[in-house]
Amino acid sequence: MKISTKSIAMVSVMAAMTIVATFLDKAYSQGLVAVGGAALAICELICVVMVSLLFNKFVYSAIGGLLFGVSSFIAAFIFPNVLFQNPLVSIVPRLFVGITGFGAYKLAKLLSDAYLAFVEKTKLNIAVPIAALTLAVVGMIMFFVFSGAEGLMFFLGLSGFVLLIILIGGMTPAVVAVSRKCDEKVIELFRLGIGAFFTVVANTAFVLPMMFLVSGQYQTLSDVYAILTVMNFLPELLITTISSPIVIMGVRRGLRLGIDGKPRIKAASEISDIPDAPTDSSVSAENDTEDTDTEEKI
Repeated sequence: MKISTKSIAMVSVMAAMTIVATFLDKAYSQGLVAVGGAALAICELICVVMVSLLFNKFVYSAIGGLLFGVSSFIAAFIFPNVLFQNPLVSIVPRLFVGITGFGAYKLAKLLSDAYLAFVEKTKLNIAVPIAALTLAVVGMIMFFVFSGAEGLMFFLGLSGFVLLIILIGGMTPAVVAVSRKCDEKVIELFRLGIGAFFTVVANTAFVLPMMFLVSGQYQTLSDVYAILTVMNFLPELLITTISSPIVIMGVRRGLRLGIDGKPRIKAASEISDIPDAPTDSSVSAENDTEDTDTEEKI
């Protein structure tokens, strides 16, 4: 595989951004821990989602997870954390985080296309997805208040409700898109939101079991989820899922990429600005003129 200088430079920039994001997380987390809070990885996760989905290419999703793991491993020595100094906790689980998010993003593309086809066929009114979205939010609130679920079950229940809200929310822009009141950008935000959601879920789902296996401070795997789901997972999930799509769309626009992250095709107006190359007819016409001038001189 041929690696261009541009690709090397891009990966270097991504690595620098990931390291900076890691140190930002560590910096503000020191204050949170001091007041009884938890260390978060919000900036890291947003950065990883951006690296993994920005160019809509699988290789960058693998790079995103690798950079996430390596930066966490390095930070564990600067901000001492014995558990994450073990690469089985800091690096190995993160190798699959970006890949999972990228796969979910690709599946969301198929899902959004199905939404559009369904809405066009049924002429669904926008009141239906809004009402369903309201019920999903109410259901999540009731789950918090009345379920009494703990540990792994709370993690699964919370993830399920957030995913349900995202899926129902994706129907809303489909309805609006069919009625020609929004463009492809809104649908792409939904796809990126799905990718961001599963990136965060994968990070928690893969890292916490490794923490349980390597560390002796937790009695059961359920204890790990009970302690870290509310303190870490919930804020990381909500903030990353909401913020990442907006950040990615902004960066794509800055890099002059298409809405889907692929190189933008030049418009006809841009092509017309390029000076036309001489055609065979024009060249022959110039030659005929030169021949005529030569005959007149003779």
